[in-house]
Amino acid sequence: MKHPAQAIQLFRFTLSGHSHRAELFLSLLGLPVEAEDVDLLGGQQKTPAYLAMNRFGQVPVIRDGDVTVADSNAILVYLARQ
Repeated sequence: MKHPAQAIQLFRFTLSGHSHRAELFLSLLGLPVEAEDVDLLGGQQKTPAYLAMNRFGQVPVIRDGDVTVADSNAILVYLARQ
């Protein structure tokens, strides 16, 4: 994957295995990442802004420029295809 002009935003919960999977793959690819922790206990994943990125209110989600991808498997496929 070519390096993006801006860092890929990763919305994660640090104790989530699915978030770790996406973060690990981004790291292995050597891509710039801007990680943002989602406060699951505080309900941040159920806010309208978060639900606009992932209607199921789950982590992880990445935002790569204008592209938003939810679900760790979909994120891995997206990154591998780039």
